[in-house]
Amino acid sequence: MKKGFTLVEMLVVVLIIGVLTAVALPNYTRSIEKSRATEAMNMIKSLNDAVYAYAAERNACPPSFAKVLVEVPGEKISDTEVKGKFFTYKLNAATQAPIPGTACGGVVAERNEGEVYRIWNPYSTVGDKRTLACYGESTEAQNICKSMGLSTTERPY
Repeated sequence: MKKGFTLVEMLVVVLIIGVLTAVALPNYTRSIEKSRATEAMNMIKSLNDAVYAYAAERNACPPSFAKVLVEVPGEKISDTEVKGKFFTYKLNAATQAPIPGTACGGVVAERNEGEVYRIWNPYSTVGDKRTLACYGESTEAQNICKSMGLSTTERPY
C-alpha cells in the first residue's frame, strides 16, 4: 500500500488555504489601517491640546511645531508640516474647524500612501463629546473613515 496524498487531496488543501486567505486578508488589512489611524487620532488630540494651551497662554496661534509642547516624530517638511511614517501632520491646517476657544485651525493628519484620507479635530459635538472627522476622495478611503466612525463629506480646508 502506497503512503502519501493524492493530487486531488493536495488541490483541496490548497483551495481551502486560498479561501481562508481571501476571507482573512481584508480583515487583517483593515485592522492594520485602523491601528495606524488610531495612532494619528491620538497625535491629533495631543497636538490640538498643545495648540490650545499655547493659544490660551499667548493669545495667538503657534507659528510652528517647535512652539508646541508635543514632539511629532518624523521628517520636518516645514515649520507647520511634519511627515511621519504613515501620516503627514499639518499645524493650523483645518481652517474650517478651528480649535474651540481659539482662532487656530485644527491639526490635520493626511495619510502618506495607499488610500489617502485626512483626519482632523475638532469637527463637531455629539451631545457633550467632541468627535474627530475623516474625509477621503476614493470609495475605499471613505470606507476606512466609516469603519472608524469618523466619516464626513466636508473637507478640513
